[in-house]
Amino acid sequence: MFKSDQSIPPFGGHARSGDVLTVVDSSLQQQLNLVLGTTARPIHLDSVSAAISVARRVPIRAVLLGPAAIAPEASPIVASLANACGGAVLIAVIGSWTPTVPATLLAFGGLGIRDAVDLSRREGMSRLRALLEPNEWELTNRISRTLLPSLNQSTDEMRYFIAHLIRTAPFVSSMRIVARDLHVRDSSMNSRFLRACLPSPKKYLAAARLVYAAGLLETPGMSVARAALRLRYSSPQSFGRHVREQLGVTASEFRKKYSFDAMVSHFTTCLVVRHQDALRSFEPLKRRFRAT
Repeated sequence: MFKSDQSIPPFGGHARSGDVLTVVDSSLQQQLNLVLGTTARPIHLDSVSAAISVARRVPIRAVLLGPAAIAPEASPIVASLANACGGAVLIAVIGSWTPTVPATLLAFGGLGIRDAVDLSRREGMSRLRALLEPNEWELTNRISRTLLPSLNQSTDEMRYFIAHLIRTAPFVSSMRIVARDLHVRDSSMNSRFLRACLPSPKKYLAAARLVYAAGLLETPGMSVARAALRLRYSSPQSFGRHVREQLGVTASEFRKKYSFDAMVSHFTTCLVVRHQDALRSFEPLKRRFRAT
């Protein structure tokens, strides 16, 4: 098991495309070593605090948390972990399904845990490998690296909100779902943004999804229809309507005019820089959240 203050050794002599941190018991560590194989390198740590320390120093693809790490009293430190990980995904890993698991996941969904995997089942192992595919992680991490620095002068809560959007934007298109995951009423969140004279939360989510779209469309061979499918639009036409509504251009014009860098610039200019004064004190969740 690695200590949080140790240097992280190279993996197979190649540059890492994101390590996977684990905070699980020894029996699950052995299972994860077998399940992940060459998909990713697990770095086993003994606490969530240690995971936060490592996540601040090296690129992280995901953090796998065992049952003990998501006990009710762990809520504040898991929220800090999600904030430190940026675009990395947090996944609960269990050795068997119990009646308390659904309630635990519901409680921690708003803190960044996006999925749960039961390693006692064969399909659970396959699902974990799929969740850790490097192509998915690399785009999320690229977005996190480019967007989050623009929020350095914003509150911890606002950074947490944007980090949550980055993690969920590829598969969530409704602010109602985002608000539910964050344990905030949709109407309350809208009112807070309106009172602060900020663009609506829906505008932030829509822009985050278009950053993903711009990144996907830079992939060789990626069609607009396939990008729309990857982002779970109901059809290419639905994607086209979304683009026209947000930017006033067609989907084909979007592809020509908005590179990934251009879309990131649009996001930071329109949704962050223009509102920097308000964002210095704005708390969208009203939790008095503080990163550790």
